[in-house]
Amino acid sequence: MRSITPVSEPGAAGFAIDERRLDEITAEAERIGRGAVDAGLQLRLMGGTAIYLTSPTARRPPYARSYGDFDLAVARTDARRAAAFLAAAGYAPEKMFNALHGAQRLNFGHPEGRWPIDVVVDELRMSHRIDLRGRLGGPSPTLLLADLLLTKLQVWEINSKDLGDIVCLLADHAIADREDPDTIDRRRITGIASADWGFCHTIERNLRRMIGEVAHRPPVGAPHDPVAQAEALLATLETAPKSMGWKARARIGERVRWYETPEDVRH
Repeated sequence: MRSITPVSEPGAAGFAIDERRLDEITAEAERIGRGAVDAGLQLRLMGGTAIYLTSPTARRPPYARSYGDFDLAVARTDARRAAAFLAAAGYAPEKMFNALHGAQRLNFGHPEGRWPIDVVVDELRMSHRIDLRGRLGGPSPTLLLADLLLTKLQVWEINSKDLGDIVCLLADHAIADREDPDTIDRRRITGIASADWGFCHTIERNLRRMIGEVAHRPPVGAPHDPVAQAEALLATLETAPKSMGWKARARIGERVRWYETPEDVRH
């Protein structure tokens, strides 16, 4: 059942939010995420609910929205333990899917069918690949902020919800050359973008699209200017030293597709 109903007044994508369901799913996502930390599992939240938990701008208009599921990333070495942890938390594994795709992804269902959990193993592979090995520990129940940002910036066929999530991250967290639970590590983003022209091209395109999103939906009461942060990051990406592979691929440019589609990933 969807947790949003159409309304005529302006709001997040023109929909009202079912506050009760929103509270339930975000509280449950946090319970699972913190439980994973307490259990010593390399299992962390990602996606929209992770941004909701880390970024206050995502909890108020114009960026507040509903969530139909939540997503996790797990280290391959902890995948079996994570499956047992989720089962103990009440979630039923989708046995056929997990048997076929368990090396890359795992799916679990709420005991009452209220929302699914999708778990990626070691990496997120959508429009581009993000290697998460060695980055799924630490005290936060979510991915590190730079990785959360990358999971949104990598989407080629990006929508308003993903652009809004980028706005929220950049509005609530400083970008700096360090990695801690409250900071977006510029070095992580620059390092990935400087080695992969295609990923860099998608990141730059989405940062510019996010700037346009802010013009239509400026965040309210945020500690940082997301446009200024996006422009600063774009300037850093432009001047950062690039790998030989980046330069070779840049000469080809858009004549060859540089991103994957959901169909590519599925096969």
